[in-house]
Amino acid sequence: MSDTAYVQAPPTPQQRPLEAKQSGKAWLADQQYQAGPKFSQLPNPLATASVWSLALAHWFQPLVSLGAKRVIENVDIWPVCPEDSCDALEKRFLKECKPSTGHCGVQDEPNTPFGLSPTAWTYIKTFQHELVVVFANCFFYIVALAFQAYVAQAMLQFLNGRENLFHIQSGYVLLTLMTLSSLAAVSCLNYAFWVTSRVGVNMRTLTMDLVYQKSLRLSSAARQEYTAGEVLTLMSVDAERVFNAMMQGPWLLVSFFAFVVTVVVVAILFNIYSALCGAVVLLFVLGVSVRQSGQISRVQRDLLSVMDERVKVTSEALQGIRVMKFYAWEESLAHRVEKIRDVEVSLLRKFHVYQVGNTVMLFLTPAFLAGVTLGVYVLIRHTITLIEAFTLIAMVNICRSSATVLPQAIAALSQAKIAYNRIDAYLASDEFDVKPLLTAHATTGQQPPVGSISVRDGQFEWLRPASSAAGVVIVSPEIPSPLSADERKCSSSKFSEEAAPLDSATSGFRLEGVNLEVDAGSLVMVVGTVGAGKSSLLSAMLGEMTLTSGHMTLSGGVAYVSQEAWIRNLSLRENILFESPFDADRYEQVLEATQLGMDLAALPDGDQTEIGERGINLSGGQKARVAIARSMYRAQYDVLLLDDPLSAVDPHVAHAIFDQCIVGLAKHKTRVLVLNSHYDLLTRADKVVVVEDGRIVADGTYDEVLAQFPALGAHSKQLDDLEGDIIDENDVNVTESKKQAEQLVEAVPEVQVISADDAASGGEGKVGAEEGEAVARLVQEEDRVRGKVSGYTYKTYFDETGLNAVVVLIVIVAAYGVSQGVRVLVDWWPSHWARNMTRYDVDPSYSGTAFGMWYLGFIVACTVLTLGRALLMVEFCVRSSKNLHEELFRRVLRAPVNGYFDVTPVGRILNRFSNDLDQMDSILPQQYQIFFQNSFVCLGSLVVSAFASYWIAISYVPMIVLFVVIGQYFKKTSAEVKRLEGIARTPVYNLFGETLTGLQTIRAFRMQSVFRRRNKQLVDENTTLYCTYWSAGRWLAVRLDLLSVIIIFVVTLYLTATKGQIGPTVAGLSLTYSLMLTSQVQWVMRAVDRTDNAMTSVERLLHFREIPVEEEDGSACLPVDMSEWPSQGAITFDNLCLKYRPELPLVLRGVNMSVAGGEKVGICGRTG
Repeated sequence: MSDTAYVQAPPTPQQRPLEAKQSGKAWLADQQYQAGPKFSQLPNPLATASVWSLALAHWFQPLVSLGAKRVIENVDIWPVCPEDSCDALEKRFLKECKPSTGHCGVQDEPNTPFGLSPTAWTYIKTFQHELVVVFANCFFYIVALAFQAYVAQAMLQFLNGRENLFHIQSGYVLLTLMTLSSLAAVSCLNYAFWVTSRVGVNMRTLTMDLVYQKSLRLSSAARQEYTAGEVLTLMSVDAERVFNAMMQGPWLLVSFFAFVVTVVVVAILFNIYSALCGAVVLLFVLGVSVRQSGQISRVQRDLLSVMDERVKVTSEALQGIRVMKFYAWEESLAHRVEKIRDVEVSLLRKFHVYQVGNTVMLFLTPAFLAGVTLGVYVLIRHTITLIEAFTLIAMVNICRSSATVLPQAIAALSQAKIAYNRIDAYLASDEFDVKPLLTAHATTGQQPPVGSISVRDGQFEWLRPASSAAGVVIVSPEIPSPLSADERKCSSSKFSEEAAPLDSATSGFRLEGVNLEVDAGSLVMVVGTVGAGKSSLLSAMLGEMTLTSGHMTLSGGVAYVSQEAWIRNLSLRENILFESPFDADRYEQVLEATQLGMDLAALPDGDQTEIGERGINLSGGQKARVAIARSMYRAQYDVLLLDDPLSAVDPHVAHAIFDQCIVGLAKHKTRVLVLNSHYDLLTRADKVVVVEDGRIVADGTYDEVLAQFPALGAHSKQLDDLEGDIIDENDVNVTESKKQAEQLVEAVPEVQVISADDAASGGEGKVGAEEGEAVARLVQEEDRVRGKVSGYTYKTYFDETGLNAVVVLIVIVAAYGVSQGVRVLVDWWPSHWARNMTRYDVDPSYSGTAFGMWYLGFIVACTVLTLGRALLMVEFCVRSSKNLHEELFRRVLRAPVNGYFDVTPVGRILNRFSNDLDQMDSILPQQYQIFFQNSFVCLGSLVVSAFASYWIAISYVPMIVLFVVIGQYFKKTSAEVKRLEGIARTPVYNLFGETLTGLQTIRAFRMQSVFRRRNKQLVDENTTLYCTYWSAGRWLAVRLDLLSVIIIFVVTLYLTATKGQIGPTVAGLSLTYSLMLTSQVQWVMRAVDRTDNAMTSVERLLHFREIPVEEEDGSACLPVDMSEWPSQGAITFDNLCLKYRPELPLVLRGVNMSVAGGEKVGICGRTG
């Protein structure tokens, strides 16, 4: 089988008519060849952008312009640059790994510097050139800011008629220097963050790819150690943490440079003692911040563990939704998840409180620094001038923007440290080893014949995970599990339904003393009681069980049918082809041999009918036959392993499959067939193997085994007599049944016939596509809201706090307004203090102590109020998140199975309850705080400027209008790209869940490379949109920064032109706040954008309010009259008609049947 490309190549024009001619079947539909999301056919302009285009982000302008005209679609998005693709990044990554470490190489990285994670250190080495560029640009950014502060001092000296340090007499020259230094600063910063965003996207891409590839290689023991929820969290949440750390990390560099430069400049302009005291303040603040970060890391680690548990339980509930609803466990399951969620919310609140403490402390660091520096300077000199006061404020402002963002950087790096540790542990897990299957024969040392199997003194074991004894699982014992008994065996520790067979699901099961010789081309049947180890024997042959002693060889390619058929959410044809090229002759032979012809004849779209997730619209027998057809279609196999697939079909179909497939199409192959029924077939085996308690107790021909186990013959005879009668009857009617099926298709071509078997397994009928219409889809396309995030979404979010949204907004505005007013007083007080210091010249006894105490009081009040407003915002956001999750999760549990779960992939729902919920939990509180904090800083700047001069205030108005216009212009594109990116994540998670479920089948067919390529394709599609979204952010940042430079130019020009007409205090405040405003306004607009985009996650979660729900049955709450309560479980069907969904046709019509209490009833019929 060719595995060179995941997407099947379309047939040539010569093949299409041949296909139709050779098939001659209505149900053998013409193949509908579909690719993934269609992106633009134009190359990405980023790949050829000039230096100026990169600097101004002009290469992105066409997409923003298009987004302003109409809604952006996938076809408008440029494909990812070749150097940003999975393949290119993997090559770069592997170059930095040790050659001896195999696939990813990071787990064996010795003694990484600074205690860095091996994965993180490998990433740093992979992107070292880009990181050097970031480092250099951050340094030059701070240098430009320092020079800007010097120019600001020179400008103040010029305005006061004094000699300035540059000895420049023209204010317009100083104006030019101020503008150029501002332009240099924003250019360096923007380029640094453009590089970090691109590297961050690359790291996220690599993380998702590494985790997926590792999942394909995990050993059986490692697979028991990780649940599907935990691994999904690695791909979604932890990969996002890696990106955030790269995005925020440079602010550590910026802050370090800013603090050092500030201390040095203060020492030069004031004195060494003031600088040293300022340095002590900075070191103290940073020390406390680092300590606080340790607390944040510990809380974050616990938070992620609880999140894993919640996602795991949520996944279990969604996977077993039918069983849960059969037992009416919705309330119990909701209660179980809510208990886990309560722990998560408690940790979330603690996490945000610690983070808020850090944020407030670092936000006020410039005030602390200015207060201490100013106090020490006054104590030594007993005086300070207005120019010195404003110069000090200007110097401290170098730290302001970096100190504002530093808490986010520290938090992001703390979260990333935990994420990297989790990723390291996962990548270091034991891997599946197929070497035992490739070794030479244990005794002869020669290569065995192709298709032979040999086991000598073999001992195999399902090893326990290394951490199983120490693992902590949050389970409420009084709450019933929403899974079946068989599912419960596996779900608590393994992420795959195929991780271990059901007869040995408990880890630690062994096969001992196995000696078995299977000749090439022979038919071997394995029998034994339930739990004896039959399926484990097949797993051992596949290399899934660990060989602890002895020798085993299996020569040749393998085809495998698992006990629980693995069906993918693709068309029926794609499930059978399993990425193999289409061969019309072989395909039709396989369909006829597996008895699928009659079933396909009743399907509305033939073999192009979409099969729902986990095969929900197929019966158990149909799923088993599709799995058999998949193995039969594969041409390049030598050994066929079948794990009891015949037990899912009736005797007639079982014998037909056995005759036409197992001893028909596969007659020249080596076949190992496990049987739990149809024992009459044992007589046709070349060898029968009896397994008991993990040992082979008999091995030989049927007669030889029968001599040891006479009961086997008696049981086989009874089944032979019974099944023979059924087969004889079916043989008489089979021709007539085929004719009836063909007549049915001709008469009602758009209706799917549903059997009782379908109903038992959740199959469904559906109306076929109308003439000329595309093949109907069972799984609905993911919903997508278009346009800006609605006010309803914002209102609903704040309503969920428990208060009215308007009340919440008033409280927040009041809290931030009062605290910002005090913050303005803190900035204004040094100038007031400096003006009053002139009294020292008249009265030397004057010390200004009262002014110093007032200054200290304002700083303390500002600290308390800033902390209070931040805690208030956290409480509102956490309450909203908790209440929304509780409401929406309960609503999902009440959704109908056939009307919602059968047409909605589990991965789509999990995406919203993992990634989108994490956005609401973690990102929104931070972004709302940044938005309100910086908005009121800007408002304070405008108020101060208005007091200084109404002309300056008026000049701000068009600038602010431009800020808003650009922001609104940009949001039309940004919001749509973010929505598309959220939708593009779902196929990645769906493939991931599908892979974990069918991992044993994938590895048996040696299809790992095919699935790796498919994952790379899907990750690249998601990366295309993710990178586009962050490129849009750079476009906005550049334009906001240029507007900020214009504001500085306008204010400085006005001050220069009106020299002598404005007082020194007013001039100093105007210049200082204009410098501050440039950084704060862009942070406001960025916060608006990021908040708006994070609200798309709330929007996606609120979609659950629109899904259909089952009517609540209040009868359980009413008193019951026991005299009327049924005493027996009698069932009566009186002219019963049923359909799966309101829009679908009837599947049961006029059923009349009665079952008396205590009566045993059997339902039989042909499979499907």
